[in-house]
Amino acid sequence: MDKQDMLSASRDALRIPSDVTAYDNEIADLIDAARSELRAGGISDEKASDDGDGSIRLAIMTYVRAHFGMDNPDADRLMQAFDSMRCSMAGNHEYRSVS
Repeated sequence: MDKQDMLSASRDALRIPSDVTAYDNEIADLIDAARSELRAGGISDEKASDDGDGSIRLAIMTYVRAHFGMDNPDADRLMQAFDSMRCSMAGNHEYRSVS
């Protein structure tokens, strides 16, 4: 799956129609930020970039939903979910960075 597919999946998670592309740059930046957060949390670069992995996709979409827009009443809950997913993946040898 390429970056455009992750953008489409994130747009779908935000309930933004596919023909509305006005927010694509913001969403793409959030996708990049989510990957950075995963790497900072101990997830390997290879795994953080693997859009074919359901756990990675879900974590990224959760991060995007938490940070998209202003005054999001679900932001704290979604970030707790993201942090929990990141922690769980970091504890799994398949996702960890090798030091």
